[in-house]
Amino acid sequence: MKRLIFSLVCVLGSFVGLAQQLPQYTQYFLNDFTINPAVAGTKEAWVAQSNNRFQWVGITDAPRTYVLSLNGPVRNMNMGVGGYVFTDVTGPQRRTGASISYSYHLKITEEIKLGLGLTFGATQFTIDGSEIELKDPTDVALSSTNQQVLLPDGGAGLHLYSKDFWFGISAPQLLNNKVQFYDDYDETTARLARHYFLTAGYNFEVIDDLVIQPSVFVKYIDPLPVQFDATVRGIYKETVWLGLSYRMDDAVGFMMGYNFNDNLMFGYAYDMSTSEIQDYNTGSHELMLGIKFAKRAERKPKVTTEE
Repeated sequence: MKRLIFSLVCVLGSFVGLAQQLPQYTQYFLNDFTINPAVAGTKEAWVAQSNNRFQWVGITDAPRTYVLSLNGPVRNMNMGVGGYVFTDVTGPQRRTGASISYSYHLKITEEIKLGLGLTFGATQFTIDGSEIELKDPTDVALSSTNQQVLLPDGGAGLHLYSKDFWFGISAPQLLNNKVQFYDDYDETTARLARHYFLTAGYNFEVIDDLVIQPSVFVKYIDPLPVQFDATVRGIYKETVWLGLSYRMDDAVGFMMGYNFNDNLMFGYAYDMSTSEIQDYNTGSHELMLGIKFAKRAERKPKVTTEE
């Protein structure tokens, strides 16, 4: 059975830049390193995370995204490094990629630091043409075989932060490479569109052990209008949290999470669609699992006494 025409619309729409091409997350604040390379090394320890998103459950071939990341500080230096791998699947189209990042952190005041980051990587696009039924079988833009293209990519960002707030600007896919599957067919206008992201948040301690954290994630992809996510979380003893989010013209999200011994992290989000697609799906699910590699305690020298 051929894939739904929905899949082809999503594939072609992402190529020509009529939609955000990069995976979206409701829990963007939990793994902002994948949004902004300048975040690498801002935590006191190395952090490994897995993000898994299942979008628009109930629709055949709806998007599925899997990300595995690792980042942390360079010991005794004002630097951070990290990397991540991802797979983003929509029907017959798959994007698989990897990226490495470097950041340098400047001390602005005793409490405030500024991170500057760069990221480099590559993305492989694959389309299974046998799963797409074309209106014109002779269309040279797609064939019935697997088509693949590997493209380099790069981005940059800055991240101003303290224990109370953060503010970041990042720009992935700066190279704006053309997505061309055939060397002898260069009429395509499909490109890796430049994205421009802004993230910001603040921690308000309302009472002892309870923090209210509003945050925002603003996205701009030329020529689309500006879009944004707005979120508010309540965090108790830095351990248990609940949250609500709103994604412009798309969904309302409900979230919860738990940190165990400041080492193991869990986060779950459920999105309820508010756009016209709400009649065709039962919502989106997102799961984050993380490990924080805490600093090793310094060994104390063994003390011996002479009799």
